[in-house]
Amino acid sequence: MRIIRNRFIPFGRYTAINLMGIMFVKPHVAITQRLVTHESIHTQQMRELLYLPFYIIYIAEWLYHLLRTGNPVKAYHAISFEKEAYQNDHNPNYLHTRKHFAQWR
Repeated sequence: MRIIRNRFIPFGRYTAINLMGIMFVKPHVAITQRLVTHESIHTQQMRELLYLPFYIIYIAEWLYHLLRTGNPVKAYHAISFEKEAYQNDHNPNYLHTRKHFAQWR
């Protein structure tokens, strides 16, 4: 995965974001194995959904959970893609055993 450090992307309080398989990280953030694994899981999710549908579903889920909870942070953590990534980012070998579309299993 290509990693680009810059101060513009990601926006706000987020420290890293994966856009089309490229990880953008703020300059002050330590790039840990856990962070790389988390974003690599997202890259695999994007590939399975052919990229654009990933972003459409991601935003739709976030909006749904935002309306349901009224809390943007809770909405973010309720997204199926984030649940899978957070539950497995501690395991650097996860992508070797991950089943297709695991975010919905």
